[in-house]
Order: sequence, then structure tokens, then C-alpha cells
Amino acid sequence: MQWRRRNYLINKDFQLRYVARLMFGILAMALVVAVTLYYTTWARIMDEFYNVPRIASQFAPLFQSVNQNLVLMLSLFLLAAAVLAIFLSHAIAGPMFRFEQTMRAVAMGDLTLRIGLRKSDEFKPLAELLNEMIGSLRGELKQDARLVEETTEILRKLQAGGAGKKGGSSAEITKVNANLLQLRQNMKRFKLE
Repeated sequence: MQWRRRNYLINKDFQLRYVARLMFGILAMALVVAVTLYYTTWARIMDEFYNVPRIASQFAPLFQSVNQNLVLMLSLFLLAAAVLAIFLSHAIAGPMFRFEQTMRAVAMGDLTLRIGLRKSDEFKPLAELLNEMIGSLRGELKQDARLVEETTEILRKLQAGGAGKKGGSSAEITKVNANLLQLRQNMKRFKLE
């Protein structure tokens, strides 16, 4: 597959910030759940059986075991969430990286590129829009280049034959004027200032 990426940390700063924010949110929710669970369940159980020493002594190891299991499960959950967040951020960071590379190349004048994304990547509509923009610019510049070459060739013929003639043929002059008019119209489509 042409667009397959092997490196999952393409834009480390962005992806690590994404993972950190996600982990912060998950940790905050986990703490809210833990505190709620503690105060609605364990604290109430301990209050009820605190005055019964035999039952309270049996609950203490159970309470400690459950807490250790909760911490272990939370740690595993956070680790799994971090790995998932890296994969999710990759679907965003990968296209951003490809957009940056392509736009740098376009800024340098390369209009032959197309942005290709994987099935799992985000921003496909944006990629298609950028591809359409690049294709449109390429088409416009090809047309302008053709007009410039055609006009240059006519002028070369006029200069070569101009030593013995007073001016070019009416058809050649008309063609040069038409090409220049078309080039002016093409330029008016772009905002340059």
C-alpha cells in the first residue's frame, strides 16, 4: 500500500499533547468515579460495621484487596487508553504531516503532487479540496505556459522575418493580441495583493 506509515509518532509534540490531554481527562473521570464509589459504598459500609470489630476486621483486607485491584485496573486502563490515543492521534497527525509536506512543495513550485491518505485517516474532504486546488492551479499554469510558448513562437517568427518586412501579418498580430488578452484574463482570476 502506497500510503502506509510505519512511524506512529509523526508529529511528536502534537501527539504527546493529545495523549496528555486525553489521559488527564480519563484520569479526572476515574478520580471522580473512585471518590464517588468510595463515599457512596465503602465509606458507608465501614460506617455501618465500624462498631462491630469482628466484621470490621474482615472488611479491612477485602477493602485493601479491592483498592489494589482498582489501582491495577486503572493503570492498565490508562496504559491501553494511551496506546489508543497514539493510534487515534496518528489518524490526525499523519494527514497534517502530509499536508505540510505537500504545501511546502507547492510553495516551491511543484504542482505535480497529490495528497493521498489512508482509509483510516481524518481530513479526507480537506485532502480532496487541496488536490482540487493544486490541480486547478496546474491546469491554469499549463494553459498560461501554452499561451506564452505560442506567443513566443509567433514573435520569433516575426523577428526572423521582420528584417525584410515592415510588420507581421494581420493574423499573427491578432493571435498575439488574443494570447495576451487571455493571459490578462487568467491573471485577473488571482488575488495578488
